[in-house]
Amino acid sequence: MKPAKYTSEDTNKIDLGTKVIFKYPTPTKLMDIARMVVKGRHPQQKTKFLLEHNCNFVIYVIKGRGKIFAGEEIFNVEVGDVVFVPKENKFAAEGVMEYITVDSPAFYMEQSVEIEDKKT
Repeated sequence: MKPAKYTSEDTNKIDLGTKVIFKYPTPTKLMDIARMVVKGRHPQQKTKFLLEHNCNFVIYVIKGRGKIFAGEEIFNVEVGDVVFVPKENKFAAEGVMEYITVDSPAFYMEQSVEIEDKKT
């Protein structure tokens, strides 16, 4: 594997409504990186969460502020904050913010599911 550089024009844009993902290409399946733009809550319903079965990820907030729901925790976040979300923990993001995620191993849609948690 060789070093590589990617620009924002190289990203794959995935528009999920209240969250837009700008996924960068990476030359390995060991990790990946993306920029997320959140306007509202994702998933939109208050009782819905995402669950990553295979990847751990780190969130680094670069703009705005909001809340990160991770496992049973709710973190108020702003620029410069970092949140670690281990695999098999429910997750949601809410607010008006942008953040960078680094996933290990690399994220792929098939290992992520949306779940409902009515007790939250």
